[in-house]
Amino acid sequence: MTANSGSHESSSGVAAVYGKIAQKLGGLKEIKLALQVCDRGIKKYPDNPNLYVIKSQIQILQFNKESSAGLLKTIFSNLEIALKLDPQSYIAKILASQVLLKGRAHKKAKALLADILRTFPDDEKAGAMMAVIEKSEKKKAAKAKPAPKEKAPAPKVEETAAQGESDDTVPSDEAAYSPKSEDVIVSATAGEADESREKTDEDESGQWTLDDKLVIDTHEGADEALHLEALSSKLTIFGRLDGILAIFLVNDNGQPIKTINKEKVDENILPSFVFNLYKASVSGTRRTGYGSFQQGTLVSAIGTIIIVNAFYATLALVIDNDANLSAIQARVQRYLEEITK
Repeated sequence: MTANSGSHESSSGVAAVYGKIAQKLGGLKEIKLALQVCDRGIKKYPDNPNLYVIKSQIQILQFNKESSAGLLKTIFSNLEIALKLDPQSYIAKILASQVLLKGRAHKKAKALLADILRTFPDDEKAGAMMAVIEKSEKKKAAKAKPAPKEKAPAPKVEETAAQGESDDTVPSDEAAYSPKSEDVIVSATAGEADESREKTDEDESGQWTLDDKLVIDTHEGADEALHLEALSSKLTIFGRLDGILAIFLVNDNGQPIKTINKEKVDENILPSFVFNLYKASVSGTRRTGYGSFQQGTLVSAIGTIIIVNAFYATLALVIDNDANLSAIQARVQRYLEEITK
């Protein structure tokens, strides 16, 4: 049993290396090489959700250069696999929502965004995308609403000079106005008319169309990358503390940036779990109006988990339940001071 667990954790670490190499290559715009590295990693470790997420990020870089509906569907397929392997992956959900919205698959995007907003009601990214969909739905409903019929003027009844009687064959209003297709007045502009003819949802059209107004990104800006690199470099501050089992630095999408795993803690699940817990805590404190979440502690079967807001990232320390908690919290404070210098 122990041997199997060690083997699993070892493979998880190697899979993470594939992902980091692919991300580095993607940052250097070596898209083809980055995808090859992802494919090799996935072939060896097909059950690792992060590799599918990273592959989708690389493909998004590719899509931003050569837009095509086919590539968009391929990206979504990889994110679907990631979500099957890790249903709680925030980054997979948010990227999948962006991809669906880009492809105008509004029904699927709305369902996925609603799932995110149930857990994180204050999520700005999900909220903004949901607003785009709702605006589109309102415009579509307004266009589908039939225009009110104009009543035709009632025909004048001519009296006959000889008899002085009215004509018994006067047509009713309904009979007098039977509009044909050419009678319909089109009030839309040329652009609006084109948009009204276009299928806007995968479920309706059977294929995705592209919405050029929406930009898909990988949330990997250069400035943020430099900041996260600095956060990673200072993790050594915790290295010699007794009782440290594992350290996870997670970015603002819930994806691990750097891991120090001394006791083979599960690297596939814990970063996602920590990030979701952090987001829920931030959302809860914001809704109650009591302030902002900065640090929390969770006692679990694997150890005590300290979750810290590390400025554009989340820091999670897994420590032995018998460790000196106050000493570790003092070191956390020192780390926060170091990264804000």
